[in-house]
Amino acid sequence: MATIQYAGEYKVEVCEILSTSGAILDVRDLFSTISIFEDIFQNSITGSITLVDTNNLLTNLPIIGQEKLRLKVFTPNADDDTSRTAAINYTETPLYIYKIESKTQVNDQTIAYSLGFTTPEAIRNNRIRVSQSFEGEPSEEMVREIIRDPEILNSKKELYYELTSNNYKFVSPNMRPMDFINGVARRCFSKEYNFAPSFLFYETVKGFWFRTIDNMMDKEVRWSYSEQTPNVLADGASRTDTEANLHNILNYTVVQSVDTMMNMRKGLYGSKLTMVDFVNKTVENFEYNYFEKFNDDVHLDQYPVASQAQDDYFNTLSDYPDTCVYMQSVDRDSPGGLFAPRHEGFFDYTGTDQWLQRRRARFTSLDAGIVLRIEVPGNTTVQVGDLVQIDLRNTGVLSGEDRRDPYYSGKYLVRKLRHEFTRGQGVYKHTMHMEVVKDAIGTPYPSTGVAMQDGGPSTDVIVPTGSSITN
Repeated sequence: MATIQYAGEYKVEVCEILSTSGAILDVRDLFSTISIFEDIFQNSITGSITLVDTNNLLTNLPIIGQEKLRLKVFTPNADDDTSRTAAINYTETPLYIYKIESKTQVNDQTIAYSLGFTTPEAIRNNRIRVSQSFEGEPSEEMVREIIRDPEILNSKKELYYELTSNNYKFVSPNMRPMDFINGVARRCFSKEYNFAPSFLFYETVKGFWFRTIDNMMDKEVRWSYSEQTPNVLADGASRTDTEANLHNILNYTVVQSVDTMMNMRKGLYGSKLTMVDFVNKTVENFEYNYFEKFNDDVHLDQYPVASQAQDDYFNTLSDYPDTCVYMQSVDRDSPGGLFAPRHEGFFDYTGTDQWLQRRRARFTSLDAGIVLRIEVPGNTTVQVGDLVQIDLRNTGVLSGEDRRDPYYSGKYLVRKLRHEFTRGQGVYKHTMHMEVVKDAIGTPYPSTGVAMQDGGPSTDVIVPTGSSITN
């Protein structure tokens, strides 16, 4: 039974390179760093392994960038659970080494170099094209067929998916498999979350995911982190407690809190979609209002990361739909209910007015919210798409009061994650670098308005030709 001895400890059970010559090389004693990258906006994971080599394996094995990597790394736990749900386990589905980079001469006998790797599905995605039509089946079935088909991605990994409510007709015109899945995801509606159009297709070390942002945010918190001194517990006791240290924030940066100008230009607060029917010569306008539609989606907290204060014209940020304008051309109206084709013709109409503005605003909210980059002790059970609780200190309050920051503390969605496993001087250290986002807050921003109103006299001056500008 394995037990963790210090925060960030990890065990490497398997780390082997399978060469094109047929040789199998155990590199558990050769690597200095292993990095693995996850991102909810990326279809595949990537990573690198850095080797410190005294045998010039690049030439003598050789290593040419077409090898496989078998890897099994895990955080020690009382249950000895090294399954894919608790560990990073690529023993049955090896990773693919696809490039050699950063070769450095350490001394006369030693070189160091990094090998980039990814998953076999990513390799097949660059080899295979899909020319096929899909009609009359749920979108998740199309995704499953692409992933499982032996002639396409042929993946044996876990697939976690959410049910959709639409049965569109999709045609893949000689597309890469994952590009086709991304196209399907853009037009899918959730069956469980108020027809949410925020589907994403991504991979983590646990498998593939086809789900909405709403589904991610409607889960239990996976892990909690707080800003506290290492080895000092919440009760003030000063003693080493490995479990408590696993919850420490080692370092953090507020990447962004709010950029109102960018949010307006990207259509978060308000937008207008104009649909033009050139055959019947009709125009339809659809307006999106962020504050009115806020409760249509699942969020991490109760209130928007924006104030509903009114400006000089008694309008809020969402009362200006022309800040972001979209246009869609359609042909020939036809009757239909929700998600039934409203237009027919040579070009398939896939409900642009029902998904475009809401989806764009939803994804913009992940950039427009509170974004943190945090460094924490490693834990192989955490992945992108998980929720984590983060408690930051409010340094402006007196002792004895609630010292949690009311805006920056709370639940966050893990958007990007880098596992970094280092090995040096006999110490194995696992650190996670995460980018997390909070799209809502528990304490609303003030909305009584800005006291200072625009005003003052106007001055218009014609500058005489050939003169300099003076007061």
